[in-house]
Amino acid sequence: MKIAHIVATPDGAPWMVALAREQMKLGHDVSVIIPSLAGDIHSTLSGSGIATYAAPVSILSQTNHGSRLWDLVQLVRLLRRLRPDVVHSHIVASVVTARIASWLADVPAHFAGNVHPLSLEADLYRHLEVGTAFCDARTIASCNYTRELYVQSGLPAEQVEMVCYAVDQSTYDPALADGAAVRRELGFDSETPVVGKIAYFYPPTTSRFLPELLRGRGIKGHDVFLRAMPHVLEEVPDAKFVVVGRGWGERGQEYEESLKELARSEGVSHAVVFTGERRDVPSVLAAFDVSVHCSLSDNLGGTVESLLMEKAMVVSDIRGFNDTIVHEETGLVVPKDDPRALAAAIVRLLRDRELARRLGRNGRHRMLGGFTLAHNVAGIEALLARTPQRAKNHYRLATTLARFAAAPFRLMPTFLRAFRSART
Repeated sequence: MKIAHIVATPDGAPWMVALAREQMKLGHDVSVIIPSLAGDIHSTLSGSGIATYAAPVSILSQTNHGSRLWDLVQLVRLLRRLRPDVVHSHIVASVVTARIASWLADVPAHFAGNVHPLSLEADLYRHLEVGTAFCDARTIASCNYTRELYVQSGLPAEQVEMVCYAVDQSTYDPALADGAAVRRELGFDSETPVVGKIAYFYPPTTSRFLPELLRGRGIKGHDVFLRAMPHVLEEVPDAKFVVVGRGWGERGQEYEESLKELARSEGVSHAVVFTGERRDVPSVLAAFDVSVHCSLSDNLGGTVESLLMEKAMVVSDIRGFNDTIVHEETGLVVPKDDPRALAAAIVRLLRDRELARRLGRNGRHRMLGGFTLAHNVAGIEALLARTPQRAKNHYRLATTLARFAAAPFRLMPTFLRAFRSART
C-alpha cells in the first residue's frame, strides 16, 4: 500500500520513524510529511530511502482562520499529489489537521494515532479529538487507558484500536549494552547506587485548558524527581542521580535551566548529573540501578525501554502506565506528585537488590511478550488488511470541492464546543 505518515514535529518521533522503516521493508510505498526538513527526522529517513515532505501540519498552532484555511489547502494539495492509500497521523496537533485534510482530499483511509492521553483528559482538546474522529477509518490508542477515554467520550468501540507505539527491541538488549562505560564517563564506580530518569524537558504551560495539576508544571515530573532526591540521600548518602534529555524548544531549554536551579535550591547539585540528550540510551539505562518515570500524565512513556533493559522501575500511579507496570511484579507504583513516596520506593529498590533484579527480569519478559516493534508492525498490518480501499477510486475533484463547501457545517459544532470550552 501507499502510506503517508504525518507528524507535527521535525525531530524525535522514534516510534513513527521505526514504523515507517519496517513498513518499507514489507514492501509498502512510505512517505512522511513533517513541518520542516531541518530536523533529524528528515536526515534519518532520507538515509533509509523514505521520502519526506515539508508542509503545514498543525492548524492548531495558527492564530487566525485565514491562516488555518491556507494551511489546510496546502496539505490537501500535497495529499492529492501523493495520492496515498492510507494517511497515518501522530500527535494531536497533526492528527486533527490530517483528519480534516484527508477527508477534504478524499484519501481512502485515515488512521489517527494518539500518543498521549492528555488530549482526552483536557476538555478543549477532547472536543477537537472526538469531533474530528469521523474522518478516521481507525482511531488508534497507544495504551488501554487512552482507548477507554475514547470510548467514554463517545467513539464507537469498534472504531478504536489499541496498538502500542513501537520500540525496536533489538537495540534494547542488556547483553549488548555497556553500562560500565557510561558509569566511568560519569565518574561513578561499579558500587555507586545510580538512579536515573530519561525524558525530554517539555516546557510547562499555564494553559487553563489543561488539568489543574499540570498548569505551570513539566508533564514528565522532573520537579518531583528532584524534590525526592534529598529524601533518598538521607537514607542512601552515596546515591547519584542522572537526568538525561534536552529542553524541547527554546522554552524547554529555559525549563531545563530552572530545574538545575531547583537542584541547587534542594541541595542536591553534588549528587545529580544533567547529561543532555544521549544517543546511547540502552547503555545509559544499563548504568542505572533504578529507572524513574514520575510523570504527571503519560501513556507508556519510557517504561518499555527501561523494562527491556531489565531495569527496576518506580513510576507514578497514572493509568497510562498500567499496561507495562504491574505493582510489585514489573515495578513499583507510587502516588503521583509525591516526592516522599517516590523516594521511599527508590530506597527500597536500592537496598533490596534481589527485588530489583526480579522486577527487571519480569519486566523484560512482559515487554518481549507484547510491546516490541514487531508487535506494533503486526498490529498496524492487521488494520491495513481490514482497509481494502485504494487510491484508484478516490481523490475525486468533485468530492474535494463538495467537502470544502460542506466543511463549515460539518465541523462547526466541534469548533463551537471547543470555543465554549475555551471561554469557560
